[in-house]
Amino acid sequence: MARREKVAVVAPCPFFIDRGTPIRIRRLASALSAEFDIHVVAYGQGGDGDFPFTVHRTPRLPLTIKRAGANSAKLCYDPLLFMTLLRVVRRERIRVIDGHLHEGAFLGLMVRLFTGARVIYNAHGTFVPELIATGALKKDSLLVGPLSAFEMGVERRVDRIVAQSVMRKDEFVAKGIPTGKVAVVEDVPELDAFDLPEEQVDRDLERRLRPNGEKLLIYSGGMETYQGVDFLIDAFAQLCRDRNNVRLVLFGRPLEEYRRIIAGLGLTERVVFVDDEPFERLPHYLKICDIGFALRLYGENVPGKLPIYMASGIAVVGTDAKGINTVISHGDTGMLVPPGYVPALTAVILDLLDHPEKAVAIGERGKAEAWRRYDPAEAARELGRVYRELLDSGGSR
Repeated sequence: MARREKVAVVAPCPFFIDRGTPIRIRRLASALSAEFDIHVVAYGQGGDGDFPFTVHRTPRLPLTIKRAGANSAKLCYDPLLFMTLLRVVRRERIRVIDGHLHEGAFLGLMVRLFTGARVIYNAHGTFVPELIATGALKKDSLLVGPLSAFEMGVERRVDRIVAQSVMRKDEFVAKGIPTGKVAVVEDVPELDAFDLPEEQVDRDLERRLRPNGEKLLIYSGGMETYQGVDFLIDAFAQLCRDRNNVRLVLFGRPLEEYRRIIAGLGLTERVVFVDDEPFERLPHYLKICDIGFALRLYGENVPGKLPIYMASGIAVVGTDAKGINTVISHGDTGMLVPPGYVPALTAVILDLLDHPEKAVAIGERGKAEAWRRYDPAEAARELGRVYRELLDSGGSR
């Protein structure tokens, strides 16, 4: 059996936990492990698992990362992540580093100074726009300029960029990055896992979620304002004034503030928080629910939940923001509303609830579009091609 080339994957996050970035890292690392000896280097926080790759962790700190975006815990973990990455790359004689997010790419560039390894920026997020969106940075802060320069510096200095979508590639090229430097890897889970046949649906779960035949709305993902969670809750509260047969499912890692908000609105019995189920259970919830939401308030990439929703066949309502409106065609494969405009969101929900045949048709067309547009096997092949290209070009610059 031929020796597999080694690749380091930088995970600047707890690993493994059931949410965005760690899920993408696990999925890609697992897919590429058939051809490469993958070494994931991550924070000393997260769960173990039966992975087909090796996980190296930093020492664990007495700090907990509870939410996305910049925070003091991540700032403390990153120096440890750099030292762990440097040690692993040197010991394993690794020649390619796949750095997720700007953090991972920057740490890869620092390690390149000592090892000559080639560095990939795996771009499924943004830096300055997300800092602003999550409230970690104000739009008028004096730090916006220096941090934007840092962001551009990372993008220009890495050897390759792996963009999450064609839209992101176009953005990089518009900033002056050579088109040949950017590969598109539209990574999604195996779509058939989200297209459950009727005989596999968890009917006990359905009875618990809608004991009286209620209509079900669902959001999955991080509980953050920039993800449109507050927007959705405001619309749901308005909806509940007129309808008593609708419930909202929030599937992810809810923050306590949202439990307090829901209680303050008197909607505790109308909202189901699901923070104790693994990601693999999400297809059952999507199959049971009637409408799914991707309501990000700013647009710089394609939310990972969007292809998943579409593949399940649920009717999707998204914001008319870049990244979402490049995937959803309004009135055809989903519905779009202006970001943050509660009356429009409420009106769309009511329309779909009052015309279930319309919701079903939109869901079916969305599913067809997801199957046409996304191919997990092709995504893995493209990332493997980038790995091989850098390995074949030598281990040093």
